[in-house]
Amino acid sequence: MTVSLWQDTAAWPGEIEHEQVVADVAVIGGGIVGATLATLLVQAGKQVVVLESGAVAGGASGRNAGHCIAGLRNNYHTAVERHGREGAKALRELLLENRAMVRGFCDALKVPYEANGSQYLGIDEAERDSMRASARAMEADGLEVHFSEDDPYGRGFFGRLYQPGDMALQPWLLVTRLMASSGARVIDNCEVRAIEQRGDTVILRGKRATVECGTAIMATNAYSRILHPYFADKIYPTRAQMFATEPTPDGSRLIDMPTGTEDGFEYFRQLPDGRFLIGGYRDRFAHEEVGYGDETTPQLQSGMHGWVAERFAELAALRVTHRWAGIMGFTPDSTPLIGRLPDMGNVAFVAGFTGSGMSYGPLCARLCVEHLLEGRPLGMFDAARFA
Repeated sequence: MTVSLWQDTAAWPGEIEHEQVVADVAVIGGGIVGATLATLLVQAGKQVVVLESGAVAGGASGRNAGHCIAGLRNNYHTAVERHGREGAKALRELLLENRAMVRGFCDALKVPYEANGSQYLGIDEAERDSMRASARAMEADGLEVHFSEDDPYGRGFFGRLYQPGDMALQPWLLVTRLMASSGARVIDNCEVRAIEQRGDTVILRGKRATVECGTAIMATNAYSRILHPYFADKIYPTRAQMFATEPTPDGSRLIDMPTGTEDGFEYFRQLPDGRFLIGGYRDRFAHEEVGYGDETTPQLQSGMHGWVAERFAELAALRVTHRWAGIMGFTPDSTPLIGRLPDMGNVAFVAGFTGSGMSYGPLCARLCVEHLLEGRPLGMFDAARFA
């Protein structure tokens, strides 16, 4: 979203006076990554301010399916081809660390979750073959996964890959409680409109505050390219749409864990009261789902409902109570980016989660903090790979 001269040089009557703030570190963005950064930086003794353009967890972090998956279920074998066996195994270990971080946050903050594992269902024989290859590669590396050729629901799926330990949670509650407990100062409704570095000082000019700090970290994911042209060919805004139903009449449920299929373009779960929620179907409307508009569209919503009706008629019969969308940030190689802006070395960034922010975000925030404070190498997440 662009900002006019008039919007940038006047305040709504009654709005609080524009503040001048000084901090050690400023975090731009109040999602799961921003909340994790704030928590870790305060724990490291830094004075932290968070600038959020809207409300904390108002973006994709509060609009996703609440799946925390230790990734690579159906494509571990392709990760081996891309990163080598040791690289793929190291990535898997990092994703397990991320899952442990999220579970620790939930336990500490009393955020409800279930750790029933996750499953991936083959949509056809080709996907079943890919799942089988992934399972064999994971087993060869001593990783726990269970593959079956059978369809557990008798609904026309081709095999099942089950991964124990994965989680389903309430993402908005996690992010807001984590941010509230972080110890950072949060200024919401404060869209950052300009970033400048003068010597060793970074200046952020926002709607409600101007911040001077030694280091700024962009946790802006899909919106990063609005703030700096560096991301123009590295992060692409992509919409994800979802809907959720009323509870089942008796509170029963058919699916008690995060579930994916069809190359990840369909992902769904049922809540403990039987509410069914699903996201996806984006591949049928790929061109329409690019950009920053977070509205839902009747054609995609109808198609997604029809997909459910074909396979889970009893769930499709439930009344839909909520429809929503969120904007994800995709990278060319589907791997997150961590680094520093080439023209402003005191401005770091953590972005580009390609629809897996809950599975990568907290870990990447931790790696960023360790890189800034301890010089830890960023490995496969280093944005220098696109230099």
